[in-house]
Amino acid sequence: MAGVMVLGLGVGVGCAGGLDAGVGTPEGNLADGGSSRPRCHAPAGFSGSPRSSQDAVALLNALPKPTSAACFVESLDRPLSIFATSSTISAQPALSPRSPRVFLRLDELVLSVAIDGDSSRKIEFSDLIAGDTRSIKGELLLPLSEPVARGALYDGVLSGTGTVCGFCHSNEEPAAMVDFPQAYSSLAFRPNVRYQVPLTTLAHENQVCDRDTEPARCEMLSAIFGGGDVIEARFSEAMTLFY
Repeated sequence: MAGVMVLGLGVGVGCAGGLDAGVGTPEGNLADGGSSRPRCHAPAGFSGSPRSSQDAVALLNALPKPTSAACFVESLDRPLSIFATSSTISAQPALSPRSPRVFLRLDELVLSVAIDGDSSRKIEFSDLIAGDTRSIKGELLLPLSEPVARGALYDGVLSGTGTVCGFCHSNEEPAAMVDFPQAYSSLAFRPNVRYQVPLTTLAHENQVCDRDTEPARCEMLSAIFGGGDVIEARFSEAMTLFY
């Protein structure tokens, strides 16, 4: 594993064979991605460290409305564990290495957001099961103008007798372990390091982002890096490698 690096704070620490790479910036009072609104925080009584899709939906419902994907990312506790990919082979593709797709790892909950483009309006959810080899998937389109039903994220991916996720994620079957008949589980992938965008590269994109010409992109970058330390997410080799 890589050593620890904290950038933007004037500190760098190496630890052989130890911790994940990290990037941090001090938290400001405002969301500096072209918006004058205050940064979003998990309201009292709600966790900023959701550990399941249902916890994440509860947090989304509790945040100020309308709730954007950037607001949700801002509200997550730090350090934030991420993996950025430039891969365009997805229903939520990256636009480029400077505007990648980003996986957020919160233990057995994996969320994904896109930095820019049409896909940046949705959050994808995956609850890892079966030793991280399978996951229960869903998605929500944002912004949310009002709270959504607990099962809405599963409704968003339904297609025929399964889900749109089953096109890439094989061996799809009903997820009997959750209390939603429209939920399905399928093969879980780990992102391919061939397309990984380094944390330092993405942190630099946040620093140089032009908030006048790309306010939405800058807001999402700020949502990731403006609230505290960011570290590199790790995925089990038991998971199937994505293309």
